[in-house]
Amino acid sequence: MKKLVFSSVLLLSLGLAACGEAEKPIPKNETIEYPTPKVSEEAQWQEEITKLASNADSAADKFYALEKLLMDYEATDAEIKEFSTHIVDDYKSGNYLSEIDNHERMLSNIFKSYYVEKNSEGALKDFAFDYFQNIKYTYRGVDTVDSEAVKSNEEQMNEAIKQIK
Repeated sequence: MKKLVFSSVLLLSLGLAACGEAEKPIPKNETIEYPTPKVSEEAQWQEEITKLASNADSAADKFYALEKLLMDYEATDAEIKEFSTHIVDDYKSGNYLSEIDNHERMLSNIFKSYYVEKNSEGALKDFAFDYFQNIKYTYRGVDTVDSEAVKSNEEQMNEAIKQIK
């Protein structure tokens, strides 16, 4: 009886398999393209920073993880312009170092200032460099907001702002 049931199941499965469509082989010079979801680059870097900011790592470890993103990301000209405006306005507001414990804010500002410095010239490049240094070192706890190094960089930033058009 078992042999009869097994044989019947085997014949039925072979019969059903024979009813299916035959697969067409993919020619060697063609590839299958799978659709990829459309996510803007901006959304990607912001999502990555949000993930970094919300993990349990120390500020220094969050910064080191951000460095990988800094090496991999390609900022657009429009982003550089937006980032430039943001960091200058943030500094002028006097609040750029006011929320050192706000990981997402600090990591975003580090990210933005890095790309402004990397993609600018003259006074804006100098400004972005000092802004980046102050944010990076205070965020990681290397310097305090009122340290000599921060004050010295702020003096240089004030000079650079006078030259930025």
